[in-house]
Amino acid sequence: MNIIKRSNTSRRRIAAIGMWDGVHLGHRFLIGFVRDHAAKRGLTPSVVTFADHPLKVVAPLRAPSLLTTFDERMQLLGEAGADDVIVLTFGEKLRRLSAHDFLQRLKTKYGVDTLIVGFNNRFGRDIHDGLAEYRRIGAEIGMEVIGAPEYKGKASPISSSIIRRYLANGDIKKANQALDRPFKLTGRVTSGRGIGRRMGFPTANLVPLDPDSAVPRAGVYAVIAVTPDGVRRPAMLNIGFRPTVETSPAEMTIEVHILDYAGYLYDEVITLEFVDFMRNEKRFANTDKLSAQLATDARKVRRLTAKLL
Repeated sequence: MNIIKRSNTSRRRIAAIGMWDGVHLGHRFLIGFVRDHAAKRGLTPSVVTFADHPLKVVAPLRAPSLLTTFDERMQLLGEAGADDVIVLTFGEKLRRLSAHDFLQRLKTKYGVDTLIVGFNNRFGRDIHDGLAEYRRIGAEIGMEVIGAPEYKGKASPISSSIIRRYLANGDIKKANQALDRPFKLTGRVTSGRGIGRRMGFPTANLVPLDPDSAVPRAGVYAVIAVTPDGVRRPAMLNIGFRPTVETSPAEMTIEVHILDYAGYLYDEVITLEFVDFMRNEKRFANTDKLSAQLATDARKVRRLTAKLL
């Protein structure tokens, strides 16, 4: 898979446009549609995306958290079947382009001869009627425009915003079903206060590599931690405010205890694969009662991850 960030007309391309955050089942359905039409026309199956979410420019306060980092998104788009990924920088110049000028830019600078428009997809500041307008513009500039059908899925509708809502509710199973893989959070391990270690459950404090990364709601989760040696290990994760050991309001922390692991992780990067939400964070009368609950949590983690490792 080729990542294209500058003008490139070396190949004739067929492409669909989107942020592709999460590269979920609906996205992969659309890329499959692109590939089918690419084979019929002898074109290179491609996608057009943006380095950052356009809402960071258009309406920063409404910019969503992201299901995937840039690198994860690129890898997943390639795995989904995109031969070329055209990455655009969405700034004020691109924001002001009409749909006509935007499509003309894709054709002349990136060799996009055919455009696939996803269901309910809109781009260009002056578009109101969607597919019909894109087809009219395509006829003017010599670009074929094809509308893709809606992805029906197995049950519920699927979109990146719906998956973010699942995570905000702690509904990991639904999020993973929509992604067709575990939701992942990648971060760097920072220094902590050593409270977990003194209780017999040493934890790694995690700071997401991408500050825009989506973080599920507060609670205790069963996860699989991918340690720097590449091994996937069962782990329990706490997202929250540590009410048992904090006497004053605290910032939210992401702490993971990796079962049966004694390696040194400070400043290392680890990835967490979410398996399931286990319980709400709660205040215990003392650390002994908290330790007893953590032992119960660890046993549950082993059960939930046993068939996944």
